[in-house]
This record gives sequence, structure tokens and C-alpha cells, in this order.
Amino acid sequence: MPETSPIGLAVIGCGRISAAHFAAAQALPQDIRVVATVDRDIAQARAAAVPFGAQAFDTAEQALALPEVEAVLIATPNALHAAQSLAALRAGKHVLVEKPVAETGAEAVELAREAEARSLVLAAGHTFRHNAAVRYITDNWASFGTLRAVEVSSCVHWDGPQAPWWAERSAEDGLILSLFAPHSLDFVQLMMGADDPVRVHAEAARHQSGWQGEDEAMIVMAYPGRRLASVHISYNQPSVLDRKVLHFDKGVLEIEHGEILRWNGDVLVEPEEGVIIDPRVMGGRKLGHFFRDQLSEFAAAVCGQAHRCPTGYDAARLITLIDRVKASARANSAADAIDPPPPGQSA
Repeated sequence: MPETSPIGLAVIGCGRISAAHFAAAQALPQDIRVVATVDRDIAQARAAAVPFGAQAFDTAEQALALPEVEAVLIATPNALHAAQSLAALRAGKHVLVEKPVAETGAEAVELAREAEARSLVLAAGHTFRHNAAVRYITDNWASFGTLRAVEVSSCVHWDGPQAPWWAERSAEDGLILSLFAPHSLDFVQLMMGADDPVRVHAEAARHQSGWQGEDEAMIVMAYPGRRLASVHISYNQPSVLDRKVLHFDKGVLEIEHGEILRWNGDVLVEPEEGVIIDPRVMGGRKLGHFFRDQLSEFAAAVCGQAHRCPTGYDAARLITLIDRVKASARANSAADAIDPPPPGQSA
């Protein structure tokens, strides 16, 4: 990146996930300068502001009024993303928002239109596309042949809500399909290019009682050109699984543990030493480089340079797909698969 002044960034939401974003900003002083932090818990905002010498606020409006804020990073609960992103765009700020960009495709399209009209960047925080394995695939796509199918398995173990608002999401709002599926579906969308699926079928289930929404799902999609995709996501797997498989007419690409890329069994990409500790347990992989690279790509986008962030209408396409997936899951899943069973009956 050419010599430029660091971008003045406000971070809105200083909860659980924000620590990774703040660490990324600290690693990129040449690109990013955190000038404001926002949280309704002002003590959290102040604590986050200290390492940067930033100003702390308890409302986003206060940060958006600062002329030194050129861009915002939104890391608040899902239900706030659309309204906060729209307010930031209307205040003339570039936006990087944690996935999903919005709760509905209509909201996401409205954000894309606003960003386009104001010549601003609206980027979705899909951290897991920012690593060496995914970059290698997209940079060498032509060498693999014709894509026929994509398989994604992304399974972890959360023994209850990781933030209080998780428990408040209804089955209609979606839990794993809104919080976790965007990672997998973003990868499928990246591999399928500009095409949207012609058919979507989803089944979902709830195994834990700590929340109302689904915590396990299977998704099957058909794409133009007879290409197929399947996604399995789970919050119930004690042995963490992160595996992506691409079937081409010339062979098979596989990403294991999110980092190791193999072509017909031969290793093409491996992570730096120490990144993978024990990938089958929660916390067994270091993820800081995903957030650092994502923030670096966002900075490039803001500076009008080539970047790898999903932005604007491309980001909105994913939310429209999630709308279809959630509707399919509600239509197809057995009556007692997600919703609590009637009184007197066991699940």
C-alpha cells in the first residue's frame, strides 16, 4: 500500500468479538488508527480506548460526528447492524460490519444502494476468506479445471449462548443460520462466482435448550452449470471440524482445519508454525491473522485499491441467500425439530 495517513477508525461495539478487531488494528498502525470506541457500557468503551488514546462514547452518533472518523467497524449484535451501518454511511463514513451485514436481504440491498450513491465502501466482515489457502485458490483458479461441487463442514461446540442476545433470537430470526452459516455460505458464494443458486433446500434442528433457534443445519444448493453445493453446520460437535472440499474435473482441492490446502493429496499451502495447535478443540487455532488481513484489505478498499473484501451488492447477495436458506429450513424441518414440543411431550 502506498504511503498514506492511517485511516481514522471508530469501533462500534466493544464486546466479545471486538478484542480480535482491536488486536488487528494494533498490528496495522500504518493503515489504521483507532480514534473512537463506542459501547452502551461506557466502561467497556473506555477500557478499549486506552491502548489507542482514543475517545470513548456510549452512542454511535457521538463517534459519527467526529471529523477524524473516516470509517467505522461495527461489531454489535446482528439486529443492530443494518441501522448502524446506514447511519454511518449517511454520516459519510466507510463501513466494515461483522457478518451478517443485515438481518434481511432487503436491508442489505438498501445499504448497498446507499454506499454506491455516496461512493463509500460497505464491506462485510467475512474473516475466513482472508487466509493463504483461500487466496491461493482464487489466484490459481484456472489451473484446477471446471468446478462441479463444493462441500463445507463447519462444526464447533458452544454449550449455550456466547452473548446474552443469542438466547433472545427466535426460531424465525435464526440462530446458527444467521450467526454461523454466513461463513460457510460466503465461501460457497466466492467459489461459485457471480451465480446465485437456482434451488435451495435446508433442514435444521435444535439440540440445546439454552436458546430458541436452530443449532444444527444441512443445506443443499444447485447452481447453474450443474454445479452442486452442500453445507453442514453445527454448534454441537465436541471435535471441531473445519473442512472444505472442491470437486473439479481435474481433481480435488481440500482445505483442512481452515489452513492446509491440498490438491489431489499434495500440500499446496500450510500455515505458519504455531497457528494450528490442536484444531479439534475450541481455541486450538490462532485466528488473529484472519482479522489482521481482513482489516488490511478493508483499508485498501477505502483507499480505492484492489482488495478481497465482499462489498456492496456482492455482500448483499449473501444476505438474500440466507433469507432463502432460513425460509427453506422453516418450511422443511419437522414441526418439533426446532420449536419446543407441546406441553407434556418430550423432544
